Amino acid sequence: MSTHKKLNIEASLSRSISQAPGLDFDKLAAIPVVKMTEHDYITRQTPAPAIARNTSLRYFKPISMAVAGVLVMIVCITTWFGEFKSPESIIALDANQSVEIVTNKHKEILSVKAFDQNVQALLDEEHLNQTNLEESVGVIITAMIKNGYLDENKSVVMITVENQNTAKADDLATTLNQVIKESATAENISATVVRQTVTPDSQAVTEAEQYSVSTGKLNVMKELIAADSSLTMESLAGMSLADLLTVSKEKAVDLTKVITVDEPEKETKEVTTPAVEDPSVTPPATTETSVDTNGTGKVTTTPDPAVLETPETPVVTSPEPQPTTEPVVTPPEKTPEAVDDEKTPLSEEKTPLSEEQTPLSENDPIGEPPTSE
Repeated sequence: MSTHKKLNIEASLSRSISQAPGLDFDKLAAIPVVKMTEHDYITRQTPAPAIARNTSLRYFKPISMAVAGVLVMIVCITTWFGEFKSPESIIALDANQSVEIVTNKHKEILSVKAFDQNVQALLDEEHLNQTNLEESVGVIITAMIKNGYLDENKSVVMITVENQNTAKADDLATTLNQVIKESATAENISATVVRQTVTPDSQAVTEAEQYSVSTGKLNVMKELIAADSSLTMESLAGMSLADLLTVSKEKAVDLTKVITVDEPEKETKEVTTPAVEDPSVTPPATTETSVDTNGTGKVTTTPDPAVLETPETPVVTSPEPQPTTEPVVTPPEKTPEAVDDEKTPLSEEKTPLSEEQTPLSENDPIGEPPTSE
């Protein structure tokens, strides 16, 4: 039976091969391909959550580092701008013309502006040191003198420093005061410098721009108008600082409320003061000396009565007596002590010691008696 089945299988395979169609590649290529409109259960893919989380973590670190770098750059730029590009002080130099200088915290010049076009063109030609304020102010003053904006007739310069810190503004104004004087002296001009310090005021800045003057000059103009209502801002705006000071003298206006004027330096000469004798020290006068003949060697000195009239009368004492019978009195070397009121008056002469009196003790302040051999 197994042999019979085997023969049937072989016959079936032979019949199948013979009935199979021939391989025609042209026909196979011409058969149209039907595209899939949706995935079946074999081609369908489900998302993997674990893989997605790993991908997000991989991109988080570089993105956070980039954001941190941007923040650091913003902080650095802001700090640099605040230190070097942010205005802190506004300095106005007013003479025949006005010049305004803006500086930062390090006293580096940010801008220089003149209210006259000719003066602005002159400043543009000068090589100002933007990092040294004192040197630039000296160059500006020298240029104004050489071009006739500052001379002996108009030698008044006003410094106005605008700063939030009043103490810093005062120090800066004092420093520039000396710089201007030295620069003018180098050009053989004796300049009078006045200064003032103000706090930032947007309204004052707007009003000053309206009349094309500095805020310092605007304050002087307001003081003049407050004292004399006949004056106007328009008439005063065209005047130089020297003319404004002349008007203040004519109108008897006290401008010390807004400006500080340095007193001119006076030459000081050494004055020799004669020596004055101290009234409490009186030179020794003529004295009378009495010598104790009792063998004790005690010497009593009586000063002149005129010496006793002084508030502090000296007492003249002699040095220790010599061991001779007749001691020699030497002149006093030290200033005598004052006479005590409770003691016996010096004008009374002491009598020599008698036999009944007690001999001098060892504690006697005047002197010890000579020892007998």
